[in-house]
Amino acid sequence: MWKNKIKNQKGITLAALVVYISVMTIVIATVTVISTFFYDRIGDVVVTPKYAAEINKFIMFFAVDVKDYSSATVTDTTIQFDNGPTYTFEDNTIYRNDTKIAEKILNCTFSSDQYTVNSVTKNLINVTLKAGKNNNDFFEKTITYTLKYW
Repeated sequence: MWKNKIKNQKGITLAALVVYISVMTIVIATVTVISTFFYDRIGDVVVTPKYAAEINKFIMFFAVDVKDYSSATVTDTTIQFDNGPTYTFEDNTIYRNDTKIAEKILNCTFSSDQYTVNSVTKNLINVTLKAGKNNNDFFEKTITYTLKYW
């Protein structure tokens, strides 16, 4: 009779309670880590368009000039197209001749290269731009342009 009373009692044991609490703690911790990662990445997506616009302003002018000129003199911070405009990076700003075209630029590096395809040599200009507020809050882009070659 005493054994029947114990079998008929419905409830939760201490062992089952410990298992439930452990599983719930693991689930809550996992959801917390995932949501923290998600919201950190969303912050990056929200910040990126502010600085991408500055890079796009530079690209808008530079792409037109690259198509029009076949050679240029390139240093780390300047590009002088032969008989054409000069691009200069100075004081977190990019200038086309004396006109300011992009601001909030943390770093801008120009370099030149050549590439030969089927005995045709193409002059390349590599541009690395880093736009933003500081080194923790920035957008970076590297683009290779081919100067006019025909």
